[in-house]
Amino acid sequence: MAKRLVYELKKIKKDYNNTTVLNVKHLQCHPGTIYGIIGPIGSGKTTLLKILGGKLKPTTGELIFDGEEFKSNWRGKIIPFEDIWYGSLEELDDKKTVSQLFEDNSLLGENNKDSYFHSKDHNRLLSEQIKNLSQGEKSWLIKCLLKNKDPRVVILDDYGIYLDRKRELELQKTILKMNKVLGTTLILGSNDDRNIRKFASVLIYFDRGHISKIRPGTSHKKSRRKK
Repeated sequence: MAKRLVYELKKIKKDYNNTTVLNVKHLQCHPGTIYGIIGPIGSGKTTLLKILGGKLKPTTGELIFDGEEFKSNWRGKIIPFEDIWYGSLEELDDKKTVSQLFEDNSLLGENNKDSYFHSKDHNRLLSEQIKNLSQGEKSWLIKCLLKNKDPRVVILDDYGIYLDRKRELELQKTILKMNKVLGTTLILGSNDDRNIRKFASVLIYFDRGHISKIRPGTSHKKSRRKK
């Protein structure tokens, strides 16, 4: 009996101006697993995450999610799967204020208060346009948006890069809870493995558009030792 897969990529390539920026021959992602996609700027990491999130169409290849191929509308744009949540600073609407963003996502209720918004800058932050926020503040908005989500797959780019250690640990706690309680598959992108390797099951390293190596994370090693 074949193992169930969340994603399967076959001969996926992405070209820009006759230059191949991503070339993945074969990759499988299993449900309920935390993946770290690691690579510097220009490695193809973000391109891969956008393709997995339905934000970018590969030039060639076969991309399968839960046994189904990604489909496109009549204009050639990918039809996203509702079970996939893609979080990126680029996805935030710069024209909105923070309060508008939260209102759209029902995150201003009593049960959704967040410590970040109870600081002395609370009022200023809520009335501020997103385009005027720091990268750290935008990253924290992504974390807050994630709190009320229940997708099968969460994809986060630039994991923890713009957060201080305390905030990164709070984001990590949210991620681990989703994985343990909801069985969420998480795919996290970062320039390095410093934070992700501590709790990810699988680390996939990219270099010049190719997978350079795949390694188990620290959490996977610990779970094997317990058996």
